[in-house]
Amino acid sequence: MDSTDDWTTTHDLAVVYIAIAYGTDHDLSDEELKVLTEALQAWEEREAPAVREVIVEAATAFVEGDAEAEVQRAMRELRSALAPQERRDTVRYLIRIAEADGVLLEREQGFIHSLAEAWSLKELSEELLENTSAVVQRRGEDWGLIHELAFLYILVGHTAGEELSPDTIDVMADRLQEWQPERSEEQVREVVRRALQVYADEPGEDLIHDSVEALKQALPSTQRLTVLDDLYTVARADGTITRDERTLIQSLARAWDVNVRLNGRGD
Repeated sequence: MDSTDDWTTTHDLAVVYIAIAYGTDHDLSDEELKVLTEALQAWEEREAPAVREVIVEAATAFVEGDAEAEVQRAMRELRSALAPQERRDTVRYLIRIAEADGVLLEREQGFIHSLAEAWSLKELSEELLENTSAVVQRRGEDWGLIHELAFLYILVGHTAGEELSPDTIDVMADRLQEWQPERSEEQVREVVRRALQVYADEPGEDLIHDSVEALKQALPSTQRLTVLDDLYTVARADGTITRDERTLIQSLARAWDVNVRLNGRGD
């Protein structure tokens, strides 16, 4: 972020708060936004529209620039700009933002530990995280086949290495709705969000393999073909299917012992 007269300590705080609220799972919930706004207003008394403007400016710097470099810069600036108690309050708000959706991701914990250690507040962060009211959750008892489907949709959607567009997420939700039409749109969106949280925690090969095998065991071949069609639709949501997306879908087809043709090409 280029330094300007308009960029303030409040903006740096917003960058750090956005990193925990959005950067760890690529989703900013209403609850997280509410706590984020409260945190900024606690630092500097501003009307809600002014706070929203700061959040938008900080989010733009985070999303359009080098997010990691921007966060590291903000952390360094804040270490100098904030008094010791203000840094402690910032750590507390970070945890409140992470807890706002009721789920505390491992990556969120890691981010908080990293910042707290840089600010010599490791003991405080450990104490607060130990007493968190949120659930540290990846795949819990309520994780079902529809979550496995959503996870694979996200895996394919991210193959190109870009953020999921709103159109892609809409396609995912529409396809998931067809699998369980009894779920409301809100419930389907929550499934996508849960799967995004798992994906954001950088799943290893074992986790991906487990999802592929779970669907293979649970679904007959005709339904596995339907899943592959879903994945193809997700891949095309942003335009032409890429080589990497094609390769991933074909590898899934082989793992599921089914044949597919993508744009006229047989597997």
